[in-house]
Amino acid sequence: MIEPGPDDAFDAVALAEQRYADWPEGVRANMVMSLDGAAVFQGKVRPLSSRTDQRLFHALRAMADVILVGAGTARVEQYGPAILDDELTALRKRQLGPSATPAPHIAMVTRTCSVPATALAAESDLRPLVITTERADATSVTVHADVIAAGDEEIDFAEAIGGLRARGFRRILCEGGPTLLAALTAAGLVEELCLTLAPVLTAEPAGVGAGAAAEGTNLLPVPVRATLRHSVAHDDHLFLRYVTRSIGRAGRDDPPSPAPVSGDREVR
Repeated sequence: MIEPGPDDAFDAVALAEQRYADWPEGVRANMVMSLDGAAVFQGKVRPLSSRTDQRLFHALRAMADVILVGAGTARVEQYGPAILDDELTALRKRQLGPSATPAPHIAMVTRTCSVPATALAAESDLRPLVITTERADATSVTVHADVIAAGDEEIDFAEAIGGLRARGFRRILCEGGPTLLAALTAAGLVEELCLTLAPVLTAEPAGVGAGAAAEGTNLLPVPVRATLRHSVAHDDHLFLRYVTRSIGRAGRDDPPSPAPVSGDREVR
């Protein structure tokens, strides 16, 4: 059932705590999508978003141990260290406990170790992470970032997620883009998807994940089935939370074979 939020008193942080907090661990993906299936408009996510969506976006961050993002998206969106205001800090302490880090770490996935300087800001007390391959030259990022080498020539996403969990990151929030989300899904690693459906048409030529599909990298024999946990409407946006039936739960099917990100294309 769609539950409308009052236009004059919609609290995205309260919504996050009431509807998204039952997340003990795993990979949660968060994205916004237009009515015609685009994840960006003219290369940017912001035109699809809203003030409420942005507030929910930051609330979901507050409940995460680490934010996982493709380096291509990190460059386009100028990612930097995650910053929480007082309300979000209080939410984080309530959900993760007083010993939690002040904010989630940032982990960028890249085959080339080319990451934005904004994400390697030395003034942050939380060192970012760079997930790359064994053969990549990581010397340019080791001063300000910790490196997880996962896979030889191509990124092994199961190994990458295992590396994050080995460092104590139990709640992994994937913020995309579509290439990264497709690879994690094909590897059987996405346990839930938080999707904002934006009330806009973009006329973008490629929908979500279309690039990966066009290059024949989709190794899923059938689409992954998900169950709707809730839907909330506000200001013509629809906030959806889906959980997958086959990942990380009793009686699950065997996850599909991992889909590596190949070629010179950067992870987004």
